[in-house]
Amino acid sequence: MESSSRAATAADAGRGTASPLVPKDYRIILPSLPSSEAMRRAVALHLHCDVSGRPYRINDFRKPLIDLGVIQQVSGIAAYQISHVWLLNMKIVEAKKALTDAGVLKVKDRVCLVTDPTRQEVKMKLHWLAFDVTKDAFRRAFYEYGYVKEVTDDRWRAEDFEGVESTTRVIRIKLRDGVSVDQLTHQVRIGSSTALVVVPGRPPLCLRCRSTGHMRRNCKAPRCSECHFFGHEQDECNRSYA
Repeated sequence: MESSSRAATAADAGRGTASPLVPKDYRIILPSLPSSEAMRRAVALHLHCDVSGRPYRINDFRKPLIDLGVIQQVSGIAAYQISHVWLLNMKIVEAKKALTDAGVLKVKDRVCLVTDPTRQEVKMKLHWLAFDVTKDAFRRAFYEYGYVKEVTDDRWRAEDFEGVESTTRVIRIKLRDGVSVDQLTHQVRIGSSTALVVVPGRPPLCLRCRSTGHMRRNCKAPRCSECHFFGHEQDECNRSYA
């Protein structure tokens, strides 16, 4: 981020990884990914390719998997609902580790993020925080999800503002047993702020219609002329006067 990348931009482009290989304008668009018990037991990974390179086909993954030395360990691979999101299953844990350690593949000369649906330690970004939020406040806010191991400031890198604090924090949390990434809250109240929680590899929350899978700027949900909420038309409105 040239910056702490300004909340909106960081929320869009930073939804993947802290890797410097990821462009600032990288967009993550995800369906709801499978997270069943069988999926957690499998040696499985999610691959998110650059949307600007669509469509993606199986041969596009041949070279990066050969380069990493794991192509012979692939037991399953296929696109999932949309062509830039793929599920990858490996024969052995060592091959999966090689991919997760890499974090990023080059597919069609573009960035492809590798995420592990079973990971118990997660790094996430919180945007729109007040400057005076303490580390203890983060631990209390996420207590039901796990143990907050680290809180770091995301500081500006723009000219003349180098090192200046932003309203973004990077949190590293060890999830409790039975808690998945999908269960982490999308927004959380910390001190006087309601922070946006951005987790790598998780479908984003639309702050307009409150559904997941897209961001507010891409929202196409209708607005009810009766109650003024998004997601339904006037003739579908069940407004309550209770």
